[in-house]
Amino acid sequence: MAKSKSRKSGAAKRQPVKKEKVSKSKVKKEEKKTPVVKKETKNVTPPSSTKKILKRESKSIVKKGLIEGVRPSVAESRYATVSLSKLHPYVVNKNDERRKTMLEACGMRNSVTDSIISTMLSQNTTDANSKAAWKRLKEKFPDWDQLAECEDITEVEDAIRVAGLAKTRAERMQAMLRKVKEERGEASLDYIRDFNDEEVKKELKRFKGLGPKTISCVLLFALGRDEFPVDTHVLRITQNMGWISKSTGREDAYEYLNDMIPNDCKLDLHCLLVRHGKVCHNCASRGRPQFPPEDGTKLDCPLKNVNKWGGYIPLDVLKQFALDEDKNLGMSKLEDAIPVKVESSAIPTVVKSENH
Repeated sequence: MAKSKSRKSGAAKRQPVKKEKVSKSKVKKEEKKTPVVKKETKNVTPPSSTKKILKRESKSIVKKGLIEGVRPSVAESRYATVSLSKLHPYVVNKNDERRKTMLEACGMRNSVTDSIISTMLSQNTTDANSKAAWKRLKEKFPDWDQLAECEDITEVEDAIRVAGLAKTRAERMQAMLRKVKEERGEASLDYIRDFNDEEVKKELKRFKGLGPKTISCVLLFALGRDEFPVDTHVLRITQNMGWISKSTGREDAYEYLNDMIPNDCKLDLHCLLVRHGKVCHNCASRGRPQFPPEDGTKLDCPLKNVNKWGGYIPLDVLKQFALDEDKNLGMSKLEDAIPVKVESSAIPTVVKSENH
């Protein structure tokens, strides 16, 4: 009995020691795990989640002007629009005519179907070829019901062959028109005028050949909505300015920039970037513009230093482009709306305008 008691008492004495050893090992394990957990926590937010946050907050960002690290700022958007409008004034003049027509027609522009077909013809080809294809197509099929009912698809192909990809384009256009005629009794998409933006996008996405860029162009040019289409020129230049990363694709760029660009800049800035990308050595693909200045010189590009400014606009640039005056696009409130950087800029003193 005495031995059993002594064993029990011995076991009782040893037990706290065992518990103490276990607790120490647990503490050691936790200490080892702690830095690993901290390390993982630092890298928890990947670029994709950051992008989602920016996209979600972009509407408020636009109103605030500039939030550090988020671009483009309102100031950058307005600077790009005003500086390019001085370089390519005829682009804005043409848009002014569009706006005037839109106002006089109470929001009604030319046939939505015409706009969709012409935009489909402009994909992956030159302006000259798409215009030639459009002219021949309208001569062959003055009415879209005729194209929908055409039994020989080669007739459509022959009419648009100059634009390239004739077989694919012809099949897609006819399939779209036939579907609409079957559903609505006529080969016309003018019914989408009554749709809101999201309804238009949902409706047009049903048809092959109508991607985000084409639909955005329809919304902007045919329906007069606040849209910022992103083509290859817009994508390249906005990447060069640091507004989006070099790895950003065209569809993601559209989703992001369409939220970030102020509505009153969208039409002009889109058209200006497209034109500028075709004529400026600094902004053209591989430095080879499609339509360089006829006198053999290079345009003084007002966008070449935007990436270095990091979302701020130097004060001397604000004054140089008269952005503090009550002129284009409501610029009078620009200096009050955003912080500016006091520094000397490398922007050319006189921006040489493209002769057109």
